[in-house]
Amino acid sequence: MATAVAQPHRRHTKRIVAAIVVVVLVLVAGTATFLGMHRMLPWQSIPVPTLDQLASKQGTSVDSLTADQVEQELKSEGFQTSRSQQYSGKSAGAFLAFSNVSEGQQLRHGSLIDIIESLGPGVPSGTVGTQATDSKQALADMNVPVTYRAVVTSVPGSSFSPAGTDSGSTGTDAGSAGSSASPTDPSAATPGTVVATYPADGQPVTDTGKGITVAVATQSDAGIPLDYYGQDPDAVQADLESRGYTVTRKAKFSTKANVGKVVASDPALGTAAATGAKVTLYYGVDSSSTHDVFTNIYQPTTGASDGPEAAQGTYCRKDGDCITLSKDCSGSYCELYSSQAPKSSSTTGASTALQTCFGAQASCLPNTKDEWQTITSTYSYQAQDLIYGSTGTFELTTDRQLRDATCETDWDTQIGGSGPGDTVTRCVDDKLQSYPSSQSQIPADNPSYQMDDVWYVYVPVGADIASVAKAGYFDADAMNDAASQGEPDSGTPYFVARDPSLYDETKIHMADVTNLDEYKQGPFVPFLGNSSRLAVKPAPSAQSAYYLVENPVDPNNLGAFPETDIDDLNSSDESTSEPSESAQPSPSATSSESSASPSASPSATPKTYTPDEVKAAVGSGDFTPIAGTYCAKYSQTPGSCYTIDASGNITLSDDYDNRGTEQLKTTVDDWQDMNGNSTMLYLSGLDSYGGCKTSSGVDHSNFDCSNANTVWPYQILYCPDPAAIDWTSLGAMSVPKENVPFVRPAPQGASQDYTNWGDYFNYAYYKVS
Repeated sequence: MATAVAQPHRRHTKRIVAAIVVVVLVLVAGTATFLGMHRMLPWQSIPVPTLDQLASKQGTSVDSLTADQVEQELKSEGFQTSRSQQYSGKSAGAFLAFSNVSEGQQLRHGSLIDIIESLGPGVPSGTVGTQATDSKQALADMNVPVTYRAVVTSVPGSSFSPAGTDSGSTGTDAGSAGSSASPTDPSAATPGTVVATYPADGQPVTDTGKGITVAVATQSDAGIPLDYYGQDPDAVQADLESRGYTVTRKAKFSTKANVGKVVASDPALGTAAATGAKVTLYYGVDSSSTHDVFTNIYQPTTGASDGPEAAQGTYCRKDGDCITLSKDCSGSYCELYSSQAPKSSSTTGASTALQTCFGAQASCLPNTKDEWQTITSTYSYQAQDLIYGSTGTFELTTDRQLRDATCETDWDTQIGGSGPGDTVTRCVDDKLQSYPSSQSQIPADNPSYQMDDVWYVYVPVGADIASVAKAGYFDADAMNDAASQGEPDSGTPYFVARDPSLYDETKIHMADVTNLDEYKQGPFVPFLGNSSRLAVKPAPSAQSAYYLVENPVDPNNLGAFPETDIDDLNSSDESTSEPSESAQPSPSATSSESSASPSASPSATPKTYTPDEVKAAVGSGDFTPIAGTYCAKYSQTPGSCYTIDASGNITLSDDYDNRGTEQLKTTVDDWQDMNGNSTMLYLSGLDSYGGCKTSSGVDHSNFDCSNANTVWPYQILYCPDPAAIDWTSLGAMSVPKENVPFVRPAPQGASQDYTNWGDYFNYAYYKVS
């Protein structure tokens, strides 16, 4: 009976299993059919969609496709994707191409397709070190202006001619700040080589109007060759002096590899400075020279005051953020300014010039190195500033940060607590208020301490920053954060910039600070001797350090070099013509007799223009007749040069007023002699409002331009043909030093009576290219 019952049960189970198998087979077959029809089986191949297909599905054009849209469509087709990025003339995020496949190519399902995404315009990595002609098309494809400028290198056979040796520069780009070595040595460049770019190699274009500037090497046996970089200062000085230059030396903080070597010059390395010019050579130093460098920065005539100049340069963090420290020697001594707080037109003395010690308005540094040995015991209150210690470090901050306090939010406002005559000024509720002195109750003065954006702790190579940290200089929590971020590169000078965003308060009333020291230093002046100090944040780390970008050519100053056409540059390099002894070489010619046109062939016959021809050309927007480089040779500023291009852009090489490059007007006025003859022409920069700029370059058109802190547009007199003028008959007490076209800053309100211009021609800038 048991057997009879079990048999039907087994048959039923078999039928169920068979049914399940059939269903599974049907499902598998259906799935396989579906996948096969859609070419999704692993062994099947499918085509890469065409760009037209991708654009059609997204409802856009091929030129408008974004990388995101292409990725979306490829994934829907069953492909895997990855992305590569490169600079291009398209906007950031645009689709450029496939890097590893082509349209319509048969691939297996799930294959990886790499999408090239645009980063927007920029300088492709590796541009520096290539021939300019090789990178010309790639840069032109960025769809931004590209300007080429000539940088001088030594001629073959010179002891400094390019040898291809590595000078050991470091941190050449913002993106590689603090790196161990430069991938390319621009100082060993052959003619036509790209030696620098702005933006720097591998960096994006941030100003599409300014575009890209490319510095290209050109050979000359005159000027200050780029290949002095990294060489022995004695040998470089001897070479310059043998060619007629006057040389002085100054120290500059440098990378470890360049201590004791030439790292810069003024005029800059690569400048075609006229023979006889004064040249300052900067040689690299480390922390052992800190006290040598800062021997009374307010007495540069002592010969040992390199002071602020020693820290000048561009400094970048690894994340690409950069700060530039620039010198300004337009006053009685050189000062240093930060790009975070440029030189301002303050009317109240709230200067942005950088200081190293407590004295905001007077010298606080010794006159000789020997005085450093005794200054701590003589001035105990000074010993707490880092500059007075033995660590080799020092602070840099603005003059205004070291003032007692300010009223209102503007640094340029008057400090409270004063008043002329019968009124008294008080700072009440952060506003300056005036009260009659006869008033029975005058409110108490209560100005505020305000945190400046600029407080830098500078760390030269070899400095003992660990002892500074151990003394409690940096905030404890900041020190903990820094511990996980890695140590800074000790082989490159750097500074740590205080970050106001890390503080709860950046403005505190003086009345709220109960522990002011003898000098009323507020909480935002964190000298170690200040009892009210707030410790500095962040602390030094590989992420917080701003490293010196040490390059033979400063990418930020490429505008000081003359424009060139790289095709003419190549033909010029092959020329055998010899430059004149006093000429400043042009990138497109090797003789001071070259044409006024910067693109003329070296063998072209120079064209002499009449004043009327110049006016006609310039009036139509063609500045070719006056284009070129004009240099001072006989005044107190030899080597200073004006550069005018064919579009009328004018630049002064030692632009202490920060006017930068400015467009000349197409309107030209006659500068006539007493008999009404046009001897020279008057040209000026654009000034549509009759105004001017501040010395930091800010438009000041709606202000009073008679203010001493404002700068007029470029205003020059131009003489196209000095030999055609009888200067003696005009009563001139001298004659031009050279019979070549010259320019001169137009005297404000000066008479056109030449009898008063005894030294006029000493101050002229003579055309050299």
